[in-house]
Amino acid sequence: MKSYRLLFLDFDGVISDSVNICMEEINRLREKFPSIPEVRTREDMTNVYSVELRHSLYPFGLNDEETREFFDWHSKAMNQRATEVEPFHEVVRALAFCSLPKVVITSSYSEAVYTILRKCEEFHEHFIQSVYGKEQHKTKTEKIRSALELFRVDMTEALYIGDLASDVLYCKDVPVDIACVGYGYHPASYLRKFSPEYIIETVKDFAEFLQNFSPKPQP
Repeated sequence: MKSYRLLFLDFDGVISDSVNICMEEINRLREKFPSIPEVRTREDMTNVYSVELRHSLYPFGLNDEETREFFDWHSKAMNQRATEVEPFHEVVRALAFCSLPKVVITSSYSEAVYTILRKCEEFHEHFIQSVYGKEQHKTKTEKIRSALELFRVDMTEALYIGDLASDVLYCKDVPVDIACVGYGYHPASYLRKFSPEYIIETVKDFAEFLQNFSPKPQP
């Protein structure tokens, strides 16, 4: 496997097991945006959260302002319900042993990230080096570029971990390599269509994948 110096981590669907609450809040917002279809499964999520998220609601008749309004309300609702969300504990344990600097790049508020991570005994103040959250009002592509500059890492030396087709598209815009997990918001079968560098099917597979970046035991 190629070596990397910096690990970018999406949060929801990669570290946070939030897909069910995410779908509940999408369905709740259908009262205001009835053209958006109901979501009950991860396959349904490929319909609503397709392409780059800022364009994903165009097929349902929403314009740019309405799309921003939808995602603003959805993010606020997810932030308010963060205490209900559990992390993927096996993922957090594996990340604790990962020696690479870790930066969270997310559409969630940073407050929600820390609320959920604090549920893990492995979490401490140096667990992640930075969080680029919703409050920064930037696209993921812009956040990745900002972090690369801050950490003085070339884009060829960074790896992004995501769970949405839009993550692949944002990473290609930089470009940086991406590994997609198949246990998050989009199933692996759908993510393969977008040709990420790596596909990681399960939480267990992700923990094993991270061992490539963990200190090797001394003989």
